[in-house]
This record gives sequence, C-alpha cells and structure tokens, in this order.
Amino acid sequence: MKNLLKVLVIGAFAAMLILPQIAAADVRFGIKGGANVANVNGDIGTALENWKSTVGFCGGIFLELNLGRVLTIQPEVLYTMKGADTGTGKLKFDYLEIPILLKLRIPTGSVHPFVFAGPAFGFTLKAVIDGVKISDMPSADYSAVLGGGLQLGRSIHIDARYTMGLQKLAIPDLETIDLKNGVLSATIGLAF
Repeated sequence: MKNLLKVLVIGAFAAMLILPQIAAADVRFGIKGGANVANVNGDIGTALENWKSTVGFCGGIFLELNLGRVLTIQPEVLYTMKGADTGTGKLKFDYLEIPILLKLRIPTGSVHPFVFAGPAFGFTLKAVIDGVKISDMPSADYSAVLGGGLQLGRSIHIDARYTMGLQKLAIPDLETIDLKNGVLSATIGLAF
C-alpha cells in the first residue's frame, strides 16, 4: 500500500508539471482491442514448473494527448484478462486496468514507430481458480508497462507490450509463494 501511495504522489506531481502543456495539446480519442498471453511470475517452485500461459482478451479506450510531434501522454481504460493454466485447472483474473503511458514517436513520413512506458493501476473484477471465486484476492493491482509499436497515418495504432505485475497475488494454498501477473499483449487501435 505504501508503494501504491508513492506511485500516486509521483504521478500527481508529474501531472502538475505537464498540466499547462496538456491544455495546448492535440487531443484524440480512440478504441483498441487485442489479445493477452498471460502467466504468473515469481518464486516458482518445483510444484509450479508445469504452469502454462493462457490467452485472453484485452480491449478498451484511450486518449492521446499529443505534446508536439514526438511526445504523447496516453491514458487508457482497458478490460484485460490475466491468469495461468496450472495443468490441473485454470486461474482466471479479470481487471479494469488504467495505464498512463508516456509515448515517444519517431516522426518518419506516414509511418511513425514509437516506444512507451508507464504505470498501470488495475481493479479486480473477477478472480477464480478452477471455477471457484477467490475471496481474499486484492481488490487493486499495479503494474509497470513497457512496449512499442507503429502508428500508421494519424489513425491506426499497432502495439505490443509487456505488463509486469508488482502486486502479490493471494492464491489459496500458495500464500507463501510470491507470485505476480505477467502479460504480453498485442493490440490494434483506431484514433478519431
């Protein structure tokens, strides 16, 4: 909880520094959708070595706050499916996730490569193991996001990202193991 508070304070301070620039920004709205390849990371013991990734949906809306030709702040609101296949059952976690990304574009004609990074704050919508609800799952999740992609013209965005969970998962019978979400995502978006 202290780490989350630190991240929020740093984010609020950064927002105050760039607020005047945002007022003059070129603002665009967009939608995006794609797929996640999710698993859990951390202290994987021999009992967990057979765990496999699961595939899920990721999609939502975003804003582009363009601060010139190179720098963009991109907040997003995404529905994202995470979890793992344990070999004997499945862990399924659904989140409403809010990444706040700093994006750097390389303006080269009509195709712009870009890289981005930033924090993501998630709110647990569903947490089940083998179809049984996990009652003591943390209601919030926080992560670090890193990725890149291509912007085609002004409207089409294609990106790939890795979201590294920073919040320990509370999974029954595994509470002594430090497990966190790890998700590789690929999305395509359309800005208006």
